[in-house]
Amino acid sequence: MINRRDKVEQALTNGWYTCSRWLWLLLPLTLLFAAGSAIRRFYWRQRGATSLPVPVVVVGGITVGGTGKTPVLISLANGLKAAGMRVAIVSRGYGGRIGRQPVRITLSATAATVGDEPLLIAQRTNCPVFVCRDRSAAVFAAANEGAEIVLSDDGLQHYAMHRDWEIVVLDASRGTGNGLLLPAGPLREGLRRLNTVNTLLERNGKQRDTRFFYQPIGFRHLATGRQIGLAEARMLWPKEHAIAALTGLGQPEQFFVLLENEGFRISRHSVGDHRAIDPTLLKRLDADTVLMTEKDAVKLIPAFDERLWCLEIDAVLPEDLLHSLIKQFRKSEH
Repeated sequence: MINRRDKVEQALTNGWYTCSRWLWLLLPLTLLFAAGSAIRRFYWRQRGATSLPVPVVVVGGITVGGTGKTPVLISLANGLKAAGMRVAIVSRGYGGRIGRQPVRITLSATAATVGDEPLLIAQRTNCPVFVCRDRSAAVFAAANEGAEIVLSDDGLQHYAMHRDWEIVVLDASRGTGNGLLLPAGPLREGLRRLNTVNTLLERNGKQRDTRFFYQPIGFRHLATGRQIGLAEARMLWPKEHAIAALTGLGQPEQFFVLLENEGFRISRHSVGDHRAIDPTLLKRLDADTVLMTEKDAVKLIPAFDERLWCLEIDAVLPEDLLHSLIKQFRKSEH
């Protein structure tokens, strides 16, 4: 189930967040990474980012791995849309096969082509989603179709793109690990970068004004689209019912703990971050029901296994964040 690459990633991740001493062996590579990052920042600071026709809000991170950026972006998009704003989303389309020309996602697209997260965002928000390696080009495409505000899925380090508001998402239980840059640590940028962003959000953090959390909604049956609430699921799957939880999240513990906190007895199974779940792996699972995340579900052909359900969640954000964005960008002249 776990290949060599996954084992290396697991060892690095465990080392980052337990401050393992062997990671000091990677410091020469970290120094090279730091130098490259500094040169890139200096280059774009001198050249200047591309001026864009609409305001851009970046939802990104300074650590690698899953921190909750996608659920946060979905909640922001739905909140801004409910407030009457014309919202679009841009993404690099990680894991897809996208070139330098913007592509607008249709609901018939596949995760293999456009990436799992952009496809999920399109499904959950019903907003225009554009994927392109050049995020600035994607913003222009969104503006041309009438967007008045654009949310960028990740892209905090994409300095070629101008941004009007930066949101960094962290997992409070992990924080910033050992505080070192890649590969000796989990950081994409130094910790001082946190002092320059507009908003810091921490999943399950202690501060009310920066805390967000996941609110489970229920489950959706992949083959039929049937949706059930948590109470109905507990009746449908009693404790003697064999449930396998299977995911390709960067932080699978988030998913497992969420299910267990809701009272479900599960066996835990994970694949690498952004990996599609192998159908042969599913066939080997001795389970009556298989639960996965929405991000996992968009990569699968739903009808091939009747046991598949996905957990649907919302990210509950600080109230002031949405109000601040609406106040800032409704009056903004772009």
